[in-house]
Amino acid sequence: MKAIVALLAFAGVAHADPDTDPNAQTSGSEANLETVAPRAGMTFAAALAGGMIISKGQTATVPALSLRLGHVATATTIVTVELCGGTYAHKESMTGSTHIDSQISLLVGGQVYIAPSLWVRGAGGIGSHTTDDGSGQTPHPGLSGAVGAGVDLIRRHYVVLGLEGFYTGTFARGGYTSLGGIGLGLSYY
Repeated sequence: MKAIVALLAFAGVAHADPDTDPNAQTSGSEANLETVAPRAGMTFAAALAGGMIISKGQTATVPALSLRLGHVATATTIVTVELCGGTYAHKESMTGSTHIDSQISLLVGGQVYIAPSLWVRGAGGIGSHTTDDGSGQTPHPGLSGAVGAGVDLIRRHYVVLGLEGFYTGTFARGGYTSLGGIGLGLSYY
């Protein structure tokens, strides 16, 4: 009987704070294993662009390609492995034979959404500029870096069509070579 009286006497003392802690609410909602973010899991992106190679003071208009494989780290960040490259076919004036120069980079980096449809990316890794002067192709490997930005134009379920631009630069024994491009990209999240 004394226990019931004590419970009734102190029943009004215990109460919950009506204001919820925003940090606790965010942590509690992130504890759920099912994300409601627009991106999740593995990602794949490809962009075909019109670009330009700059090497040893000379420029050439080239087709450029960027391929990215990634994994969503947070609702706004994707960790990527990417392959960027472009080729330049040119004819030798004396013989008329066609030679192909190329720039390719293998990079590891990240892509961050700074707005729901606007992102920037950066990466670093290795690259190679291959020149063909008629006596065979000569590769010039070195350290490479890349930056890029894009905007998602159309999103349909897991597929996104966007506009993006990128710039890669490689420091190699043959000098500094860069490749940049602007084009359409297709992503799968």
